[in-house]
Amino acid sequence: MQEPWKAPVWTDGLKSTLRQNQNTLVQGKELYNQYCQSCHGSKGLGDGVLGGELPVKPANFHLQALVNQKDGAIFWKLSEGRGSMPSYKESLSAEKRWQLVSYIRQLTSENKDEQLVPKPKNLLPVADFLIERKLLSSYFPLPEKVMNAIASEDIVFMVDTVVSGLLRPWSMAFLPDNSILITERSGNLRIVKNGKLSANSVKGNVPKGLRDVKLHPQFSKNRLIYLSYYIEPQKPDGGYTVLMQGKLNGDSFVDEKILYKAGPFREGGETFGSRIAFDKFGFLYFTVGQRTIDERHRWKTVQDRTNPSGKVMRFNDDGTIPKDNPFVDSLQILPEIYTYGHRQPQGLIRHPLTGEIWETEHGEMGGSELNLLKSGSNYGWPDVTFSRNYDGTLISQDTARVGIESPVHHWTPSIAPSDFDFVFSNNYPKWKGNLFVGAMVHKRLNRTAFNNGKPVHDEILLENIGRIRDVKVPSDGFIYLMIEDTGQIVRLLPLKKR
Repeated sequence: MQEPWKAPVWTDGLKSTLRQNQNTLVQGKELYNQYCQSCHGSKGLGDGVLGGELPVKPANFHLQALVNQKDGAIFWKLSEGRGSMPSYKESLSAEKRWQLVSYIRQLTSENKDEQLVPKPKNLLPVADFLIERKLLSSYFPLPEKVMNAIASEDIVFMVDTVVSGLLRPWSMAFLPDNSILITERSGNLRIVKNGKLSANSVKGNVPKGLRDVKLHPQFSKNRLIYLSYYIEPQKPDGGYTVLMQGKLNGDSFVDEKILYKAGPFREGGETFGSRIAFDKFGFLYFTVGQRTIDERHRWKTVQDRTNPSGKVMRFNDDGTIPKDNPFVDSLQILPEIYTYGHRQPQGLIRHPLTGEIWETEHGEMGGSELNLLKSGSNYGWPDVTFSRNYDGTLISQDTARVGIESPVHHWTPSIAPSDFDFVFSNNYPKWKGNLFVGAMVHKRLNRTAFNNGKPVHDEILLENIGRIRDVKVPSDGFIYLMIEDTGQIVRLLPLKKR
């Protein structure tokens, strides 16, 4: 049993230098929702989605012993961390940690008359369920016991945290030797071996601003990996989204070379796109989000095929242009363009059964899309869209038009979809054929059920779990979620009724 966590006596003397006003609390709430809510719950009751499976339960801030703590003690705990509670002294400035302290104090003040017993949504008694021993994974051992049991419409499952301690992760790639490559935006390429996150990052000239990572289809033979990254705008030049190829030689990234640079863009690199996928023939696809590249509004660049903004590109695996690209023989059109009319692509995968390339993208207000990519097709943005302007006014009168490829599915209100995957694993027989995608703006997981290739139903799962940036179903058949703000990778384990 873990000893009670007490801050050193000297921390009582730590005092915030912030002026206590509404802005401090607004900033603190944003930080709390990003970093704390998934474990401690929306009201600080210790009832977050991820908290239920931890061996030491997250703090309930309303308990009198915690209410009696000095601000300095809370600040120290946020800074140092312990066990499953991460240290924030490297990732959050002192000012932001004090903003968090201010908001936690408000939480306990606002809800002091409420019942202080957590009531998590959709949680069932763990004693009623067990993990089937026939389930196997070569990446991580199965837990010894059920730590949480979450009810969905079709199955009961457990959220099992398999990796913690990541800093703003963006993508993961599962290797055939049962290790995992993970990109962090800072430029760290992390590796998980034998179920453990290595303390050391992959060596070599790994670029800053990392986004996606993909293995070559023949990785076992050639050891080739592909990275995307952002170059932030610098005067007088703009920013770029870059596609790079290199080899993984042991724990080193070697023989790196840039295959493609899209830009220069005037805005920063948060939404340049940058997802990578290979089709069943070995062709390489790369997304580029809508960005400002000249004097025009960025919307005006998306339908213009002389620039990369709002496009999906297609290459050979060495970065050269395939001879059968749709515009390869067209004058004044970039020959690498495969599809156009996209707003902000954030997901790109090969369908595990059909081999088709599917894409998700953010809408403005509403109108997030799931698209099946077809060579040379126009996906409409901004001329044809379900999106509205952020003030609620129409962007386009049309949601469909002849000559424009309509989305397979769209979400209104917008879910800000991340990368995604389809499930055909025997681990989840009732979820076969379903699509799972992170809904980043709502900090939850979205399940879309299909019937005869058409979406028929959406279910909301794991509310307040955090910003799910990546979803993968590797060879072990489990669903893995990468959570950007909490720095964790979790998997969903189906449970059996006792």
